Amino acid sequence: MKKILCLALAALVLLPGCNTRPLYEAQSPDGHLCFTLENVRQDDGSRQLMYHVERNARPVILPSRLGLEMDGAEYGRNLPRPEIRTRLIDEAYTLSSGKQLRTRDYCTEHTLTFRPQGKRCFQLVVRVYDDGAAFRYVFPDTDGTPHTIGSEATEFAIPAGKAWIHPYDWNSRKKPSYEQFSRNAIPVRTVAPKEQGWAFPMLFETDGGWSLVTEASLDGCYPATHIDNSGTAGAYRIRFPEADEPVIPDDPRPCSTLPWTLPWRVIATGPGLDTIFSTQIVAHLNPPCALEDTDWIRAGKATWSWWYSGGTVRDYKAQLKYVDFCREMGWDYSLIDASWERMDGEGMEGVVRHAAEQGVGIWLWYHSGAGRDSSIMSDPPARRAEMKRLQELGVRGIKVDFFDTDKQRVIALYPAILEDAAAHHLMVDFHGATLPHGWERTWPNLMSTEAIKGAEGLGRQETCDRMAEHDATVVFTRNVVGSMDYTPVTFSNKIRQGVPAIRKTSMAHQLALAVAFESGFQCFADRAEAYQALSEGPKAFLRDVPAAWDESVLLAGYPSNYAVIARRKGDVWWIGGINGKPETRELTFNLPPSCQGKTIRWFTDGADINSFAECDMTSLDGTVRLTVLGGGGFAGRLVTD
Repeated sequence: MKKILCLALAALVLLPGCNTRPLYEAQSPDGHLCFTLENVRQDDGSRQLMYHVERNARPVILPSRLGLEMDGAEYGRNLPRPEIRTRLIDEAYTLSSGKQLRTRDYCTEHTLTFRPQGKRCFQLVVRVYDDGAAFRYVFPDTDGTPHTIGSEATEFAIPAGKAWIHPYDWNSRKKPSYEQFSRNAIPVRTVAPKEQGWAFPMLFETDGGWSLVTEASLDGCYPATHIDNSGTAGAYRIRFPEADEPVIPDDPRPCSTLPWTLPWRVIATGPGLDTIFSTQIVAHLNPPCALEDTDWIRAGKATWSWWYSGGTVRDYKAQLKYVDFCREMGWDYSLIDASWERMDGEGMEGVVRHAAEQGVGIWLWYHSGAGRDSSIMSDPPARRAEMKRLQELGVRGIKVDFFDTDKQRVIALYPAILEDAAAHHLMVDFHGATLPHGWERTWPNLMSTEAIKGAEGLGRQETCDRMAEHDATVVFTRNVVGSMDYTPVTFSNKIRQGVPAIRKTSMAHQLALAVAFESGFQCFADRAEAYQALSEGPKAFLRDVPAAWDESVLLAGYPSNYAVIARRKGDVWWIGGINGKPETRELTFNLPPSCQGKTIRWFTDGADINSFAECDMTSLDGTVRLTVLGGGGFAGRLVTD
């Protein structure tokens, strides 16, 4: 039930000091987190709007610039005293997929309205949660004239410490897809390896604890952004998409009529890494669910024939085999990837009919249409007609790929696809896509997004060599902000151009990814034969492991080093542990309290990375010690029978 309480018009507090104008402090409901706003005198005598964030008087964000330039006018300098309205937001809601389905949007919201002489009315909206803070800019006036934002001054001045950040994906194709390896434990404010800068999310460890910086709630009126080091003293600053992202020739600068509400800039923070892992602030910052009926939306596991051999997509009998294997495993869906239009035999329609008889749902691949003169997904009438056809056939979902830019016109395509898909009861997986921004709250038919270097890259040996560390990083970065279509759990070696790339993670590590990585559309990538060859224990684990969770807990871990994650569905806990390092080691952690004194069935590393060991273990005090190989791992399940 939604509960929003308007508290009062807040008064400004005038603090002493020659450099400080009226300052406003916005606090979290628990009083531990404080977002402070002030006008700071500059060397030229002007006043710059700035903010800083503290938790228990320890700095999370040092003084950082706010503001932007629209139509040649600056908003953020020499602003008058604002009007301020404060309210408490307290809203419980339920998601259709994710790390915790029942959740609560609980924060204080502060709207500061500036009316600068000769300029547009300008608002800064601030929300402060117990586990983070966020702010956004709003131009509330109404007119029909297009306006252009030339630059955004927003900075994030992080205190000294360590950073885990992915470079903005920039290669010879110039098509960002968030598929770079992270730079791990580098000094804060390290300059990006290329001029295009860094990608969200950015994870930091400082004396003040842990923080993660990202953005949320894109509705098509603004591009997705990334970060460079052009802020004051090398601080991180918002950067628009690159002009030469070639998929479309659009100006990368945002353009819109008024009113204009910009995306949220988000800082999740806490004293421990568990707060970052558990936060749902990105979803909270999006509008409530737009759908009245969500009963048709169901998170689930899927087979996928493409990873091992793309040619199977056009093979009707091969697709029937994957459907039958899906039924054998009790999995929900089977994904048919690119080129299904050229399938032989009875074609896609025949596979859908057979799948319906087996109780299996079919998902189909589509190109987004970005950069193409004509495409079903980018043409609204054609898109709706195709979705109507899919609904009539009984198709359950679509995988939409190759967005290839963060420019505004393509960002607007995401919610448009989600809205039309929802109207025809189709779930959606965005692949080759921008970073998640919390759309799953508004459009719960969004089940997953790629925006990750996943198992597709395992056809290259250099990728295999780095995946253990990568896996132990992204659970704390990319997967924090939304479901992750990594396509995990690959036991066999992927063959590319006739040459296999050798897996360097253990079988138990791969099994653990079914729990460690969260995705509402959990597409297991390996060939059916690889899963069929498993012994009954690991096979049963994959048969039963859920794809959406009532609770997720970080039991132990450190970014790029190791992670032990527990997730609960109903009364059953599932545990996944992964070693990001190449050496054998012992990992120690404490089970969730409800598991103490109960039996866990463990699947651990065997004699080498290509074998399992299996045992049942009961820990009276909840402490567990397990030995893992280099690149190894373990998976566990609470025994209930």
